[in-house]
Amino acid sequence: MNISSPIPNVRFFVVVVLYQLRPTDSKAFQSLQEILCYLPHSQRDFKILLYDNTPGGCDPGPLPKGVQYEAAEQNAGLATAYNRALSIAQSEKATWLLILDQDTTLPANYLAIMSRLACDIESDRRIAAIVPRMLDAGKPIAPVFIRFWGVSYLPSDFEGTAKQEIHATNSATLFRVDSLKRIGGFNPYFWLDYVDGYIFHQLYLHGLKTYVASDVRVGHELSLLHKTALKPDRFHNILRAESSYWDLYGGTIQGLSLTVRLFGRIWRQRKRGHDSTIRKQTWNEIRRRCFRSRGYRINDWMREMEQRMLSSPPARHANEFCELRPRISVCMAAYNGEQYIAAQLKSILCQLSAQDEVIVVDDASTDGTRDCVRSLQDGRVRLIEHGSNLGVQKTFEEAIGAASGDILFLSDQDDLWAANKVSTVVQAFLLRPGFDVVVSDAALIDENGVALVDSYYEQRGRFRSGLLANIIHCTYLGCTMAFRSRIRDKVLPFPSVRVVLHDVWIGTANSVRGGKTLYIPYPLVLYRRHEGNVTGNSRLGFAQQVRNRWALCLALARLCLR
Repeated sequence: MNISSPIPNVRFFVVVVLYQLRPTDSKAFQSLQEILCYLPHSQRDFKILLYDNTPGGCDPGPLPKGVQYEAAEQNAGLATAYNRALSIAQSEKATWLLILDQDTTLPANYLAIMSRLACDIESDRRIAAIVPRMLDAGKPIAPVFIRFWGVSYLPSDFEGTAKQEIHATNSATLFRVDSLKRIGGFNPYFWLDYVDGYIFHQLYLHGLKTYVASDVRVGHELSLLHKTALKPDRFHNILRAESSYWDLYGGTIQGLSLTVRLFGRIWRQRKRGHDSTIRKQTWNEIRRRCFRSRGYRINDWMREMEQRMLSSPPARHANEFCELRPRISVCMAAYNGEQYIAAQLKSILCQLSAQDEVIVVDDASTDGTRDCVRSLQDGRVRLIEHGSNLGVQKTFEEAIGAASGDILFLSDQDDLWAANKVSTVVQAFLLRPGFDVVVSDAALIDENGVALVDSYYEQRGRFRSGLLANIIHCTYLGCTMAFRSRIRDKVLPFPSVRVVLHDVWIGTANSVRGGKTLYIPYPLVLYRRHEGNVTGNSRLGFAQQVRNRWALCLALARLCLR
């Protein structure tokens, strides 16, 4: 295709991510500018964001028209940069987002071919991404098919979409902006490595397709293949992200395949003369995969990523992900809670974005609870008032029914939320799309906020999500629960029998309908114990426990017959 031929009028927004490199030294920015020079002036109206992850940035020098430069205060990774670009692309009403890493070299025909493909498939909303062939020193590195044993390269003549899952590199990919918004943007847990694996897998899970542009060949330098570019800190993150990705989304055979590939990597590292520290890290990851459980590895990685996010100063645009993530509704049942409810709401609201909401249903309180809620003067809080006391189950049922979010959190009026509760639970849902309910541990505090017990489940017995286990001994704790809105019709209305509590009902009804529950084994709620608690202050007698379990079994049986 002639590179100077007219380019269709497709609304692009381009981001080039830099790190410790001036824009003029970036292969991606240089090759993009060279391509634009061939175009008529009327077709050079591309908006470009140079996002510099170098802490404090640098002097970018004079920039061409339409090029915007932003510097991060610290290296927040690729995910933050991409989400920032996605947010701007939305505000600019761009249809497509072109992502470029600094070491990607675009061929002269890149814009001409990719623009025409974007124009041709504009109306096919099933296609969310257009990817080129990616080469490192002439060796193909992407795209690949995802197989049950691992990955395989596409045939050299493959063009178009495929039924099976396709992964590619983010760099030089055209993403449909609406599709990225639909899946919640880029996940900061995969902040630097496997950010591309995560995003292409999410597209596939949402039924969206990737189009392979076979005629476009793009050069890209993959750090994993170059010993001089591979530093121990970076390699540690690669290993952890790689292992966690396949633990989260791969099957047993894919997990075994990764372990085998790590043995092969050791051999190649020795052959290429990699530093002994790099080889030692690979051996440690092999031992970790052989002698630690899958659940342990996932939770260990999540804690490491959360520690990184919490210990770093907030990135200037870190809130972009909050605006892209699923909408949240917090459902709270309130009754005579004026002593604690304001503090609890404040601990919640500071973690929510402008698009989220808190539904407070007051069950005919006789104290100043309603005034406490109103005094916050926060538009995200919606207060629903009962004229008479209906009980905790009916109150939670109304709050859940009124919620409009994608993810619904349950909240008691007298607890406090850990500062990372919302982000951790949302990430868990995004990382594990097959799970409908997330439950966490809780720490216990007294009425004055003094710590009592570090772990609710260490005191009560470990959490079990199974149906039979919860009929025998309920392990669900409502204040630690969150669930996807897609299961609301499965769990509402609650049984009319008051002895069937809302938390055990949501958990067991979800299990009966084939749903999965994920447990986060560290406390995200400070669970307040005091004389006013509705449940948990007294142990039921054996006969009452039997009657309650029988009522639960009957309600579940009726649910199955709906």
